[in-house]
Amino acid sequence: MKNDKGPLVSIVILNYNGMKFADKCLTSVLNTRYHNFEVIFVDNASTDGSLEYAKKRFGKNRRLRFVVNNKNYGFAKGNNIGLRHAKGEYVVFLNIDTEVDPNWLTELVKVMGSDPTIGAAQSKLLTMNDRKRIDACGLTLTPYGFFVERGSGEVDREQYDSAVEIFAAKGAAMAVKREVLEKVGPFDEDYFIFAEEVDLCWRIWLAGYRVVLVPKSIVFHFGAGIIKTIWPQKSPPYWYKNTLMTFIKNASTKTLLKMLPPFLLVSFAGSIRHRRPFSFLRATAEVLVGFRNIYKKRAQVQHLLRKMSDEEVLCMK
Repeated sequence: MKNDKGPLVSIVILNYNGMKFADKCLTSVLNTRYHNFEVIFVDNASTDGSLEYAKKRFGKNRRLRFVVNNKNYGFAKGNNIGLRHAKGEYVVFLNIDTEVDPNWLTELVKVMGSDPTIGAAQSKLLTMNDRKRIDACGLTLTPYGFFVERGSGEVDREQYDSAVEIFAAKGAAMAVKREVLEKVGPFDEDYFIFAEEVDLCWRIWLAGYRVVLVPKSIVFHFGAGIIKTIWPQKSPPYWYKNTLMTFIKNASTKTLLKMLPPFLLVSFAGSIRHRRPFSFLRATAEVLVGFRNIYKKRAQVQHLLRKMSDEEVLCMK
């Protein structure tokens, strides 16, 4: 949907017990200088009063709509529910523990609309508490199969201010074209939290689109702001389980044979070092139990989406 103000952008903000962040996040978003946007505030059955507060404080704003879930569905499904209510040509997934620069959306739209091959983009994420320090400027993939945040913890000296291609966008501030989502699918709802944005971006690359960093789009991110409330401590580590699923689904056979052994070895060694080997084994077992379903998704990705080789995708910075 377009008008003289530019394409409509849907901003999906997923909330779960985010009272600490709701006011600053929504205030900054609703003060965005780009005019043609809507906000879908999705609440994952919060119990801290944050939904009620947001309705009372911002409910009269015509740009803001509320979607209330009956349970905590996690990041992937929660955002997908918001996506189903979105009307925009572009969809931005924005964490509740963020504040945005007034021009953040203008810069995102400018870059997203400049090239039809761009499928997704990430804002430059700076830390909330030290706004001269980098939270993440995209994600890269190491030879050992781990996803690493570019620039994380570094002082921002404009060293990442080039608009470059990145392997994956961090889900805290990630924009995707609706037409691309219709081709590659939304977030995989088998991911409760962690690596769901990497899985989506890998599919976007395989379908022939690019993922880019937009360094002039600035978003401040608290980081892990609500993670302790949604990550059951007794569950297996989602990052390991989901990374393993992401490889099985999206990597070529050659890449799997190259990266999977060192990933398994390093992950197991890490579980021993942190005295959590049972969690590693349990997560591996869950992947094996669900392998048939994961393999079906792999077949769809490899046969229906793949237009680029892993060599082309994995050389991204």
